[in-house]
Amino acid sequence: MNLLIPKEVRDACILLARHRKQSFVVGGGMRDLILGMPPQDWDLATDARPREVERIFKACGYRVVPTGVKYGTVTVKKNGLPLEITTFRVEACYRDHRRPSRVNFVSEIEDDLGRRDFTINALAYDPLRSFFCDPYQGIPDLIKEQIRAVRDPEERFSEDPLRMLRAVRIAAELGFSIEDKTMHAMIRNAELLGKISAERIRDELNRLLMAPHFHQGLENLLEACLLFVIIPELKEGWLFNQYHPSHQYPVLPHTLEAMRYTPANLEVRLAILLHDVAKPRCYSRGEDGRGHFYGHNVVGAEMAEEILRRLHYSNQVINNVVMLVREHMLELKMGPAGMRRLIARIGRGMVPALLSVRLADILAHSRSQVVRSLEEYEKFSKNLEQVMATGDAFVMRELAVNGSDIIQETGVPPGPLVGKILQHLWEEVLDDPKKNNRDYLLALAKRMINTPG
Repeated sequence: MNLLIPKEVRDACILLARHRKQSFVVGGGMRDLILGMPPQDWDLATDARPREVERIFKACGYRVVPTGVKYGTVTVKKNGLPLEITTFRVEACYRDHRRPSRVNFVSEIEDDLGRRDFTINALAYDPLRSFFCDPYQGIPDLIKEQIRAVRDPEERFSEDPLRMLRAVRIAAELGFSIEDKTMHAMIRNAELLGKISAERIRDELNRLLMAPHFHQGLENLLEACLLFVIIPELKEGWLFNQYHPSHQYPVLPHTLEAMRYTPANLEVRLAILLHDVAKPRCYSRGEDGRGHFYGHNVVGAEMAEEILRRLHYSNQVINNVVMLVREHMLELKMGPAGMRRLIARIGRGMVPALLSVRLADILAHSRSQVVRSLEEYEKFSKNLEQVMATGDAFVMRELAVNGSDIIQETGVPPGPLVGKILQHLWEEVLDDPKKNNRDYLLALAKRMINTPG
């Protein structure tokens, strides 16, 4: 089989061959190439030692970066293409569940491939001889469209538990299944994921949520018991019956169903994943036997913030997702004044995301509820679009007056009273944008100051 390898990669192999060194294209790039997908990066494995690699490529004008010499890795760059070159190695003693405490360099590619995570990543290709090395049957697994651990999955996952989450993520990206023995090992070792840093888990979770088959990925997370290690609060809703005719699913299955209808937007998908996280804690039963979850959006927003901070998300992501969770019970019958207040509260830029969250939530209800709510949703969306198109003020800085105007025209000293006056004026304008007039607002401010109480 001849594969289209970039000239820079082939040239690197030729250079190593001139020095009587073996070289193979390896890793996920090799896998993607076989699948007909554009590789995201290029990795080479060689029997040359790291210092030899540095010397060989520096002598030929490559930019050389010793990115991981301790572990045998050197990055070389030419024509803007970075190429990671790693010496054949075997590893031992993963004391931190991430990096081996000991690396031994070896002379055979088969030994090097034995340390890798999954068979579809344990492929090696010599582009100079058009020769494949596939000792762990990775190509048959690509044909079967399955993820299977190299050799003993228990050992692979104990070395680096993040590999379990990576298996789910790769399956979600490729639309593959996870081989039974590998899945069973994940279930048995799920708790080991708790030893992994929040940043590494967050990054894999983000990639999973944005993968083409992300819903399948979430189902695999649930089956492998990994979802509750990442977000244990979700376990409370796993089999929690909602006891309401508008709901056909328990809390967590409703959440997973709602995820089906989300656009490829990370903040929207995080918000839907967490939008009902507080329902079990806010549950009450009415006299008619129906379940109620008063205030679950507010409590859920607090829980979402705690969860996202624990996973070390950025402040921007946290603020946006928390807002979406808090506002996800969006009242679809509100009038123009309520819509203006909504836009002012969340900002124009977040309106599409909130509408996406609301629609996904609606579509995961019972069929009769979906029919009723969709009509209201479509009418609300159309009216909201009209309100947004007016160009009216939706942020306080667009008021026709500011704090300095209030102080100068009314004589009130700087302090909290100025803020209270501005807030009152702002509420007036949200009720009726025509009131956003300097003379009117200053006159109203003066009346407020002169009115007792």
